[in-house]
Amino acid sequence: MSTNKLTVTFTPSAPLAPGTTYTGSLQIADVNGNVMPAAYTWSFTPTSTATCPCSLFSAATVPTVVSTNDPNAYELGVNFTPSVNGTITGVKFYKGPQNTGTHTGTLWSSGGVALATGTYTGETATGWQTLTFSSPVSVTAGTTYIASYTTTTGFYSSDNGYFNRTAVNSPPLSATANVAGSPNGVYAVGSGFPTNSFGGSNYWVDVVFH
Repeated sequence: MSTNKLTVTFTPSAPLAPGTTYTGSLQIADVNGNVMPAAYTWSFTPTSTATCPCSLFSAATVPTVVSTNDPNAYELGVNFTPSVNGTITGVKFYKGPQNTGTHTGTLWSSGGVALATGTYTGETATGWQTLTFSSPVSVTAGTTYIASYTTTTGFYSSDNGYFNRTAVNSPPLSATANVAGSPNGVYAVGSGFPTNSFGGSNYWVDVVFH
């Protein structure tokens, strides 16, 4: 008799909350269609201390609109705040297949000072792209920063109204909801420090925090 060992991988649609108990369940059938009489269940609790590198969004996340029908050039970004001191080593963004050309990524202070910038290399046709800065940037707990990238061809990924509906809490990082005087899901036409918001749209920009 031989035993086949198979692996099932569960990919969460969002980061799991630290200190929260989750329960998994698995029920299978043999080759003859005989189903297990009861599902096998187990529980686990993520630690309250995150093990980094950390980001706002799960790498498994796929935007609702992968390629927005807009061929114009923009700087697209997100406001975020770390809850502990650390470093930002790079900027990520989700790329649709029509978002071609050269992309640059930048980390900004809330006052519009570019703290680090660089050009993406080795991009794939679609999916999450990561720029690693030549030197990590130290960031301070409780201070807001902006991560952005430029597209010269448009057709960027987006979720309309995302930050109007929710904030992002992915310890040790968070991104506030879109409110008057403190927008999120930010952009600038062409390139430069992004401060405009179009209905709280999420342009799926992220960071790598250590």
